[in-house]
Amino acid sequence: MSGRHRAARPAGLDGVDRADLILLAIPLAFCAVYAVGSLLARDYTLPVTGASIAAAVLVADGLFWHPPGEA
Repeated sequence: MSGRHRAARPAGLDGVDRADLILLAIPLAFCAVYAVGSLLARDYTLPVTGASIAAAVLVADGLFWHPPGEA
């Protein structure tokens, strides 16, 4: 042991990157848009299309507009 101890950090968003939040938001956005779309439409095509577009926008944001930095 080196004798160094890392200070305990309080639980929070200090270690969470934008990429992590986008990875969390993709399935949440898909489920939310699908749920609303399925309440408004009888067919499943429109809710799946809308949910896929919402998820694709988040994926494009995470990959192209705000790419993650190198570790």
